[in-house]
Amino acid sequence: MKTLLPLRVNGETHELAVHQHWSLLEALRYELGLTGSKQGCDKGDCGACTVLRDGEPVLACCTLAATCEGSEITTIEGVADKDGPHPIQRAFDVCGALQCGFCQPGMILSAKALLDRCPQPTDEQLREALGGNLCRCTGYTKIFEAVRLAAKGLDRQSPVRYGEPAEGFLVLGARGRKADSISKATGEAIYTDDITLPRMAHGKILRSPHAHARIRAIRTERAEALPGVYAVLVGSELPTPYCVIPWTPDETALAIDKVRYVGDAVAAVAAVDEDTAIKALALIEVDYEVLPAAVEPEDALKGGRPAHPRDRLEGPPPPRQRV
Repeated sequence: MKTLLPLRVNGETHELAVHQHWSLLEALRYELGLTGSKQGCDKGDCGACTVLRDGEPVLACCTLAATCEGSEITTIEGVADKDGPHPIQRAFDVCGALQCGFCQPGMILSAKALLDRCPQPTDEQLREALGGNLCRCTGYTKIFEAVRLAAKGLDRQSPVRYGEPAEGFLVLGARGRKADSISKATGEAIYTDDITLPRMAHGKILRSPHAHARIRAIRTERAEALPGVYAVLVGSELPTPYCVIPWTPDETALAIDKVRYVGDAVAAVAAVDEDTAIKALALIEVDYEVLPAAVEPEDALKGGRPAHPRDRLEGPPPPRQRV
């Protein structure tokens, strides 16, 4: 059941209909359409969902929306103003600090909070402020350079650049800038997870809690009976190897008889909304026979632990399939 929540975001007050268990991130994305705040890990690990609450960075995925009444929330969409992108957003463009750009909205908001309270931060303060924001693309060097440039007072009136050719055809080793970097820095860029369609189904995957186990049985009847569930799939219904990459020619979409790592996909649910799909996952019962596994390098060196199940090593690989 939803309740009305007055929420002030980017200088405007909204009355939102939210579930009591919704996070601030869900309210921002689902009710206000502010998809610049990214849904990455949903566990507070990656920092992609970072927003400002009364000027302080918070993880929107771990903050209950209901607790934010009376607070001023700033998302990446509220950083730029009528004069254009904020100096931090321009600096990320100039320094080539945006690659895939998925983590940058949270990174930029953490940087803004730092510069608002400490206009000339030390390198130690900079690293500490961005320590909760993960980026797999840049190696952080360009990000730190961008924040330092913004701290020097990058001219806010300078023209926005949408990429320019390297001088003298010197490409190798040159600092690259993305043509879409400003749209990524301002939260305007649309990623796959930001797309919504009418009557769109929502999918969730049940994953193994074990590193190595035999699947004795999977019972899905209770999940299938839940109102709003369209379908529940298990590995036996998708037996064809889909061979996404050459070194996994026998990989199936869902585990059939064994799981081989923590997080191995066991079952999939399609439902009317995300909440229903999550509830359905909890109703799926999997009977595991836990098998020995080497989950640490030291365990593997001791011997006696299966480094790879023999049934996946013997015999010719199955024919490559198209999907």
